[in-house]
Amino acid sequence: MPGTKMPALIHSCYILLLASLALSNICSIVRAQQNSTLIFAAENNIRNCSCSTDIPDCDYNLAQLMCSCKTVLLHTVRQAVPRFRYTSGLTVWFKDASTLGLLVNFTLVHDLKLSRCESTPLPTTYLAILGLRRLRVQSLSDALFAQQSLVISNDLGSNPKGSYAALSVDTKALLAIAYLDTALCNGNSSLKSYSVENVSNIGTHFPNLPYSNALAVSNKTYTVTLIY
Repeated sequence: MPGTKMPALIHSCYILLLASLALSNICSIVRAQQNSTLIFAAENNIRNCSCSTDIPDCDYNLAQLMCSCKTVLLHTVRQAVPRFRYTSGLTVWFKDASTLGLLVNFTLVHDLKLSRCESTPLPTTYLAILGLRRLRVQSLSDALFAQQSLVISNDLGSNPKGSYAALSVDTKALLAIAYLDTALCNGNSSLKSYSVENVSNIGTHFPNLPYSNALAVSNKTYTVTLIY
């Protein structure tokens, strides 16, 4: 009878409504977990943005519209090591080697993307990056190697899906040091890497590399990766 079917129909609609709300909440949580960090220099300050979607390289206006951004004053940048820690994927937009060094040198990050926003060739300047496992470089479109990706380590700890969101600041990450030549961001050659484990003294093993005395951890050895 119609009178007996109506409560069942209302109950079914109520169940569907609850399921829809639950799915919406789950999607919101997933989006929040997948946020990535974008940083770039603007007006003599650093803009640190949390983005839930990919932003086209070097589109500053869109980034500030679509992402949640905050300003970091240059004079507040700490000199401690690591200077910055990132628990999600990090994208850096830069125009010159000095800006790239300011934003990346001695940063602790697992998944890093570097995007050039200027055509002036970059000189050879070495940067030290801590805990790096994956590097992506986006050069200008007319470069020989405009888009490159380099996997340094597949060690993702306890996360089988390969997410870098569970990055912890531990001694192991601090003792993994990757040296990057900024000239590689010109896109003139393919990225390669070579790692040496159990390095007790960076200055002794690699006398021509900078920052050999910047990290001092007693009774520990380093894993040094050269990106060339």
